[in-house]
Amino acid sequence: MDGQRDPATVRVAAARTSAHRRGGSFGSWSPLLKQVAAIVAFVLANLVLLSPVVVEVVPALVIVADVLVLAAAAFAFVLPRTTLAPGWELAVPVTTFVAAALLRLGTDGQGSPFGALMIIPLVWIASEPGVRSVVIAAAGVVLTIALPFLFGISAVTSPADAVRLVFTPVAFTIAAVLINQIARVVNRRLQQLEELNAERDRLVETLERANRAARKRELQAINANALLDGVWNDITGHAIIGTDRSGLVTVWNPGAASLLGYTAQEAIGRLNVTELHRREELRDFAGLVGTARAGLRDVRDWSYLRKDGSVFPAQVSIAERLDEEGEPAGFVFVATDETDAKEIERLKDEFAGLISHELRTPLSSILGYVELLRSDDDEPLSRQQEKYLGVVDRNARRLLQLVGDLLFTAQVDSGGFRVQAVPTDLPGVLRAALESARPVAEAAGVELRSEVAAGELVLGADPVRLGQAVDNILSNAVKFTPRGGSVTVALESAPDEVRIVVGDTGYGIAEHELHRLSERFFRAGTATKNAVQGVGLGLTITKAIVTAHGGRIDISSVLGEGTSIAIALPRASVSGSAVRT
Repeated sequence: MDGQRDPATVRVAAARTSAHRRGGSFGSWSPLLKQVAAIVAFVLANLVLLSPVVVEVVPALVIVADVLVLAAAAFAFVLPRTTLAPGWELAVPVTTFVAAALLRLGTDGQGSPFGALMIIPLVWIASEPGVRSVVIAAAGVVLTIALPFLFGISAVTSPADAVRLVFTPVAFTIAAVLINQIARVVNRRLQQLEELNAERDRLVETLERANRAARKRELQAINANALLDGVWNDITGHAIIGTDRSGLVTVWNPGAASLLGYTAQEAIGRLNVTELHRREELRDFAGLVGTARAGLRDVRDWSYLRKDGSVFPAQVSIAERLDEEGEPAGFVFVATDETDAKEIERLKDEFAGLISHELRTPLSSILGYVELLRSDDDEPLSRQQEKYLGVVDRNARRLLQLVGDLLFTAQVDSGGFRVQAVPTDLPGVLRAALESARPVAEAAGVELRSEVAAGELVLGADPVRLGQAVDNILSNAVKFTPRGGSVTVALESAPDEVRIVVGDTGYGIAEHELHRLSERFFRAGTATKNAVQGVGLGLTITKAIVTAHGGRIDISSVLGEGTSIAIALPRASVSGSAVRT
């Protein structure tokens, strides 16, 4: 993540910095701990000088040497607490080198028994990385050995002294080189080991995170399975059946057992889904799943057979099931018992038909007596009586229209609706619908526009029913358009169809309601909000008429801007000319 570093990466970087700063075979020691060896050696040297052992001493030089060693120790103590660069650590052994040289100088020079003390700072400095450390260590050795000769305390009195003066620094320099190389190898090995340890820690942390994530997923899977099992066992109103590619049952939920009478043991691996269908309805398995195999949604009504041989209507949704590689593995059938729904629909249709027949007779009688009262010349009606009868006449006719619509929908649902196709002039049907709607549109302040070209366009259709469909759409457009708006009727031609388009600038319809407009008694939210009269049967009737003609209805709408409804009729039987394109 931004602003964060992996802990293992930080440790690797720290290890490299630490190794670079420490260096040498003393890699894991602090500067003060390294200096302890020099302090101990100088303490022993001072004890020797205070002992009866006779050693020529220059007290001032010994005191200065002791002070330098203590000062180096104090600096080694405070160095880790400062922000000084790592190179400043070398000041401690360099100071110790100077102290060793002064101690040697103050204790008989070439004959001093403390010359070996220079080995301590030599090892420290030589163990630091780089050639510079070897050079500094060699320079310290040369200084320590040559200092007595430079100050005249010692003199070259024999060839052996000359050889010692030259050979000793060379030998110590070679030792410094060896120490430096050994320290470099050790440091590299230590650094690699620390990097490996950091990598191991990183892998351990990664593994722990993976284990935690795996445990979390395992718990989620357990909870999901428990939820799925609960839902699976609670679904008793729907039969969920899974099959292989041949139709052999592989999944059987409690709902299937409840609806069909077979237990899971009796169905899984033994029952073929085709055995649930009546032979006269289903010829073979391919006819059942052909649509699903094509990747299309398949929802149809079937008659299902129970184990006891009884039959019930079922609505079945069929979908293809794929395996892990995305290859077809079988099918899933979701069946719902439609017995109650079918019975309710039958009672509704029966009730609608009964009420419609019972209402038509008294309504016809009312309209007949209204007409008699209006045509009675012997006792003419007053203006007020004429007004009252007008109200009765309008509402009786509205009620009669509603009764007719109810009878029509009942006829459609029962499958008894048919159209009588005859050669029909389509522009003439549209012009007649416009003239019928014009008085209502003018009263509502809505402008009617016609984009129907002059001429004939003959279509094999039922002129009465087609006129009824156009009247319904046009009437709705006027009702849903506020004062000052407009409604346009157009006739369009395409190579394979003719479209009657009615568009308005009205209230519009919400997108999520468009698919429900052809449902019986459904009314859009804008109809309720704007108090538009109606019972929700107009588009239901229109869709039935258009479907009977082999056509379809296309609806598009934008809330607050208007609606466009198009009746698309097949052009196969169309002849004539002068169609607007």
